[in-house]
Amino acid sequence: MLVDPDGRSAKAAAEPPVNGLEYFRDDTGEYFWNQNKNAYDHFQNKDGNGSVYQGIYRADTFKEPVGEYTIIFDLSNAKPKDEYKPEHTINRIAVPLMAALVKAGNVKDISNPDLYPGVKIYSSEYMNGALTAGNVIFTNPRMESVLDLGHEYGHYLDYKYHFKFNASEYIKKIAIPSFKSAMKASIPSFEHIHESSNSEKRANRLGGAWTGEIKLKNLFRK
Repeated sequence: MLVDPDGRSAKAAAEPPVNGLEYFRDDTGEYFWNQNKNAYDHFQNKDGNGSVYQGIYRADTFKEPVGEYTIIFDLSNAKPKDEYKPEHTINRIAVPLMAALVKAGNVKDISNPDLYPGVKIYSSEYMNGALTAGNVIFTNPRMESVLDLGHEYGHYLDYKYHFKFNASEYIKKIAIPSFKSAMKASIPSFEHIHESSNSEKRANRLGGAWTGEIKLKNLFRK
């Protein structure tokens, strides 16, 4: 009855939310990223008999985790700490925005490499909301909490792991849909359309797992 042409289990309810994460676990099993296959090796406990290999998964379509979930971004715990690299900044967004904020005045560097490695974070009272341009986060003094910065850092983690710093693909699949939903959210009847969009839920799942913030981790889950 069931056709399984690419190794996907017919019974599995979901995949990891994005590709590239070193380890993901939810109620559907454990997923280990296999760089050689450019896919996850999926294992599931069968009737208490230990983990059984289920095939490969590719998270090409965003799906919510099932039940409680865990993400480990560095399974080896031996990789060098992520450092900010200018070549990973999406300059077509970051450069004009920074210029406008500098002109307005009072831009503060609030980067925290211990909590948010690999990114620069700038805060300005003239910034309306928050925005992530690759590995540069722009925010304002009202949005410097771990929930807000954790969410924006989730966008960076998506850019790093799933898109592998491909700015064009990230802009097309995340930045543009996010901008459109944010604009539509200004209409009262659509006020939650931005927060509940796939681009924002991806950031919540990743940023929540990174920071350990349960509220962010589960924000707008189905």
